[in-house]
Amino acid sequence: MKYTELVQICEFLKQYKRLDFIRRIDDNVLCLSFDKVYYVFDLNKNESGIYTANLKMKSYNAPFDYALKKYFSNALIKELKVLENNRILCLKVELNKSYKSYESVIYFEFTGKNTNAIITDSKGLILEALRHIDKSYRQVKPNLMLLELKPFKMDTNFVKIEDFKAYFEEKFHALYSKKFLQIQGVKLILLQGKIEKLKNRLNALESEEDLLLMAMKLSQKADILFANLSVLKEYERNFKLLDFEGKEVEFVLENSPKMSANLYYKLAKKLKQKAKNICLQRENLEEKLEFLFALKKMVQNCQSLFELEILLPKKSKKELVKKDENELGIASFYYKEFKICVGKNEKGNIYLLKNTKKNDVWLHIKDVPSSHTFIIHNKQNISQEVLEFAAKLCVSFSKLNPGSVLVDYTTRNFVKIREKAFVNYSNYKTLSVLKE
Repeated sequence: MKYTELVQICEFLKQYKRLDFIRRIDDNVLCLSFDKVYYVFDLNKNESGIYTANLKMKSYNAPFDYALKKYFSNALIKELKVLENNRILCLKVELNKSYKSYESVIYFEFTGKNTNAIITDSKGLILEALRHIDKSYRQVKPNLMLLELKPFKMDTNFVKIEDFKAYFEEKFHALYSKKFLQIQGVKLILLQGKIEKLKNRLNALESEEDLLLMAMKLSQKADILFANLSVLKEYERNFKLLDFEGKEVEFVLENSPKMSANLYYKLAKKLKQKAKNICLQRENLEEKLEFLFALKKMVQNCQSLFELEILLPKKSKKELVKKDENELGIASFYYKEFKICVGKNEKGNIYLLKNTKKNDVWLHIKDVPSSHTFIIHNKQNISQEVLEFAAKLCVSFSKLNPGSVLVDYTTRNFVKIREKAFVNYSNYKTLSVLKE
């Protein structure tokens, strides 16, 4: 962000008298509400800036986020200024409590590698910061006094912002959209890699038909040997016999005819079992591919980083749990405070029906076979936003053509299992969801 731009934005924001809140909506992105008008302060080190956008908010519970809530909720704006020759916006507020009032300051530093948001008291003592900095001449840690950054010679090439609405929209597309497309591209490459890996595993599987044909031929040879044991000598190894249709079959044995016949039966049984296992492996891989294709389509249709992160989150300690759930045929997504589970196949649907609790919310496409989807109840009210996202997941991972789809939902205690994943349900409501 240019110094001259920040100065003009500061003057523009001075029209507001109250600060409703400051909340972190992404790792390095804050949303500020001035008199119920939202502005996004993007504090990513590579490209930072201020813009307007209606973005969904992630939930953060770090000490920095508690400090934002404590010191900058429903506060009176006392001062808003840009520090001289520094791309730092200083916001001072006064918070009036029933028992006392006090002032707090937050510094938004749009300074490249030092980009940060730092909260101090009125005397400059650091209370919290978005980024704690240890190894520097200027340490940023709680309970230290904040040292001012040395002034820099700023670009004085002044370009007046004629239309702030247009400026903020343009900045959104320049920063957020660019970052969104980069992250979306990375996640799509990751998904495509997983898809290609599964395709290779699928193509490497032996043919069930070939294995069953080999098993049948071995069983037939065993039958022919047993039918002719009375005329064969135990020491015979190379000979020809007629099959049951009068055709000549050549035998080259390593063991006696009787032992070879039993071995043929044993090998035929193994081949049949192998063919059965490969059939199950093929079904499993095809189900996984189908799920990944649906997930890829959802990622392609995403409109926000918030949703991208829900569909394909960064690796965390939950990875081991996810591996276990994959084996059970379940996919889990975390939408704000709620866990949403989707059955990827019949096995997953059955597991969810058996292992969810009565207050968990069940969703299913109306009158059509589909994934069973559950919002795991966490003693908090489930908002319409969460319901709609869960319904979207239910629809996206079901085999349906694009268009408007009706999704029924109710609590688990009104869902009665008939057989396997077939259910009866009552006391339900219905949502309409667009499948893209």
